[in-house]
Formats: sequence, structure tokens, C-alpha cells
Amino acid sequence: MRPTLLLLTLVSLVLFSGLALAGAPIPGVYTSTDIGGVIPPGHYSEGWYPGGSAITAGTTLNCGSWDGTSLGLVWRYICATQPLDAVLVSDNVVGGNGQKVWKCTYAGGTFWLSGTGPWANGDPDYPGVFDSYVEYETQIWVGGIVVGATTVVQAMAHFDNYPVACMSYNISSGQRVGTTDLGQVEPASYPPFLQATTCDPVAPLGAWWNMNGMTLVITADCSVPTKPTTWGAIKTLYR
Repeated sequence: MRPTLLLLTLVSLVLFSGLALAGAPIPGVYTSTDIGGVIPPGHYSEGWYPGGSAITAGTTLNCGSWDGTSLGLVWRYICATQPLDAVLVSDNVVGGNGQKVWKCTYAGGTFWLSGTGPWANGDPDYPGVFDSYVEYETQIWVGGIVVGATTVVQAMAHFDNYPVACMSYNISSGQRVGTTDLGQVEPASYPPFLQATTCDPVAPLGAWWNMNGMTLVITADCSVPTKPTTWGAIKTLYR
């Protein structure tokens, strides 16, 4: 190859790379607007098939930001699935009334941050994958029926294009809005129910939630692992 042509080729590759990946997301702590932050909270769904439930293997997540009119424009995550049934952490149900707390551990799943969010640093978007995702779901029982539920979420993830950078994702106040278990119909403003193996929006049953109190922390260097938080430590936050 002639030197001039080689130089032009190298310059073109550099320019193309610069356009494709301008910079890693800006590190920082980003909170949802309901707790005084700048990013929208979320709408969330859990999908399952007959015989399943929110606490059984195969339940699959689908979540996106909700600004009051549009779903998933700022952030979203999809397709994390429970490989095993949830673990019962505490049971205070007596005579069909009370609360049960379940630890739901999910595997897999991907996330996406818009390139126009407050973390923007020149890339069109910032996709990645989850390394861990755990929910502590509190069921509210009345007369032997689960009539409501709340959840606390802890997750860790890393970015596809910037593997040293990582993100922690926490929800301090998730509230179940409805469920097909009670004969309710999911509104169009919530994400569809996903099927576990293909992530297609075809699961016939599920529940939908409002995800509030969100804290998203982007760290530039995640070479030092983060110590996982226990259920006991989480409980101290809400005393």
C-alpha cells in the first residue's frame, strides 16, 4: 500500500473511532426526580407463564424510565430472569394477614443509558450488562391473599464499551401497581411482559410497578469490588 493511501486509511479509522466512542459516561451520583434528582423514575414489569409468579423461576424483568408521557427514553433495562425460586427471608403472616419478605435473585439482563442523559460525554448511548441484580420484595397479605407489594432493588453492572467503568443501581421504593393474579389488566404506560428465553413481549401473566427513589452511581474505575449489602443492612435504612 502506498504511504499516502496508508496515512489516509489510518486517519479515517481514527476519525471513525472518535465519532463512535467519544468518551465514557461522566462519573457521578444520579437520582430520580421524586427524591430531588434529575432523572425520571421508572415503570417496571415482571412477566411469567401459568404456574409462575413474581417469586418463581422464569420471572423476567422489563423496566424503563417514565417521564409522565414516554417510556424508556432516558434509561432502561430488560431481560434479567430469575433462575431459581425466591428465598423466603421473613414470614410475619398470621391467620392469613401480615407480611412476607422474599429475596429474588436475577441473572443476565442488559441496560441502556441515553447519550443525552446527565452522564452524557459524547457517545450516542451507553449500553451494558448486569453483573448482579437482587430484589427484596415485601408482600402484603390480607385474608390469605397478596393484595400489595413493595420492593428494594440492588444491582451492579458494567458498560459494554468501557469495561473498567461500572454502575450501581438502587431502588429504595418500588410499589406494585397491579397484577394479573387479581384479574387486573396492565396499562399501556407500563413495559410489556417478557418471555424468559427469547425476551419477546409475549408472556401472558405478570405484575407492573412504579420504581421510585432511584439512585444510579457511575464509577470510572471499578477494579476494587463492591462489598454486597445484606438484608440486615438494608433494614437499617428504613427504621
